[in-house]
Amino acid sequence: MKVLLAGGGSSHEREVSLNSTAAMERALQELGYTYYSVDLSNELDVTQHWDDSYDIVLLGFHGRAGEDGLLQATLEANNIPFTGAGVADSLLAFSKDASKRQFKKYGIPTAEWELLLHERGGDLPETKLQLPYVIKPDNEGSTIGLSVCEKTEDLIEARRVSGAFSRLIFESFIPGRELTVGVLGNQVLPVVEIFPGHTLYDYESKYTKGMSNYKCPAELDDALTKSIQDLAVQAMHSAGVQVYGRVDFRLDPQNQPWCLEINTLPGMTETSLLPMGAAANGLSFPQLIDEILQLSLKKYS
Repeated sequence: MKVLLAGGGSSHEREVSLNSTAAMERALQELGYTYYSVDLSNELDVTQHWDDSYDIVLLGFHGRAGEDGLLQATLEANNIPFTGAGVADSLLAFSKDASKRQFKKYGIPTAEWELLLHERGGDLPETKLQLPYVIKPDNEGSTIGLSVCEKTEDLIEARRVSGAFSRLIFESFIPGRELTVGVLGNQVLPVVEIFPGHTLYDYESKYTKGMSNYKCPAELDDALTKSIQDLAVQAMHSAGVQVYGRVDFRLDPQNQPWCLEINTLPGMTETSLLPMGAAANGLSFPQLIDEILQLSLKKYS
């Protein structure tokens, strides 16, 4: 197999993408595959590096331009096989409003929310939700622009952090535990519990070494574990997400899980959350990458 490994990109998550692609490159070396790695400033430039000697593009991008469906549409239009979710599923999953609409349609519990348009740099729009709530951009990843508002004074900082974006989700704050579940083909992976350094698993908690801790499998009883794993699979199906993804949850004090979002191109370093779940299922990181490649190729056979 000959693989074109593409990462970097133009989103806020460029550095995370470079870490993912470096780990993927080591996996490809261990697997013995022929590959060529490109660090791109524009995701759509992948097409300029493709030729018919390759079998597939292994996508290492994260964030808006690589994960929102535009890149996938461009690759599809040029008949270039690529890993992971397709056009429609990427688009649906990347919009928090659109994906939460799908959750609601399929009976998947998700926190109350409101999508509000916003003049960047101006006052935050007024929401019908009562405090506490979370404000986050509708179409960014890695909790970029996320604010937790527990009291009115928190809106001052939220205006600076979340107010830099024009499409904002106001979502009722769910107290409790932070959980995530990877799905790989027909496999649902063990639940990972995250113990973040902040109130929520924000960007700093995710990418500052030592700030957060993790437990995999999470300490949950069997029935609750299965319930959350089933919801993860249902969430993936609700948006039509193919091949692999990661579904994030909050578990409230009454042990009710609430689905937050689907990640179609989640972090893929050896210590990232989806690989952590795969490792708990006996799948090494190179084996995980190989499985993603093989499952993605099946879409085109």
